[in-house]
Amino acid sequence: MNSITTDDIFSNSFIAMQNGLTKISPIEIILNLGISFLIGLFIFNVYKRTFQGVLYQRSFNISLVTISMVTTLVIMIISGNLILSLGMVGALSIVRFRTPIKDPVDLVFIFWAITVGIADGVGQFNISIIGSIFLTIVLLLMTKQKQTNHPYLLVMQLLPNQDPSEIIEIIEKSVDKFTIKSQTLTINGREITAEIRIDNRDIHLLNLLEKESIIQKVTIISYSGDMAIV
Repeated sequence: MNSITTDDIFSNSFIAMQNGLTKISPIEIILNLGISFLIGLFIFNVYKRTFQGVLYQRSFNISLVTISMVTTLVIMIISGNLILSLGMVGALSIVRFRTPIKDPVDLVFIFWAITVGIADGVGQFNISIIGSIFLTIVLLLMTKQKQTNHPYLLVMQLLPNQDPSEIIEIIEKSVDKFTIKSQTLTINGREITAEIRIDNRDIHLLNLLEKESIIQKVTIISYSGDMAIV
């Protein structure tokens, strides 16, 4: 049995570039893109159904569909040609994406869409379909578990020269968790930002703090783990 060396691979790739790229029929292109689009729509609906963040972005969800299709196009272009593959890797390596991803689960969906595009680009539809079904089951099982309490940011503005220890003690007894994130002291008073966990339908805490005369303002914000939203 003849062994294939690295020189043979580069020689075959160079000959393929001289004779033209491996021809992919229009039917295969439409089929690959069509399957990628359908699975992308499937990912679109799974993301919308399992989203647990603060602000749902439809544009990001739409990008998941297009990512899978664009990846399919790239894989169809470079498939079967090593030299073109290396050139494409070099070209894509200079691209820098600056869009911040705040939710780690969003990264899972991005890699999911890319993987689907790779599999569909080489015609491995069984991998993309079965893998997508399995991932959906895992996500639905993990997100189905409902929390009894939810994280929020509590922002309080107190009157100047007032001791906040009494207010903090009252809050600690009324919530499941209380953690001070920051304190700001100015001539107009003191501002305290804390993470709390309460039932999202519970308004008992606001009614309780309303009775305290030293509090100027109370704000409860849905907490996503990013202090920049405060």
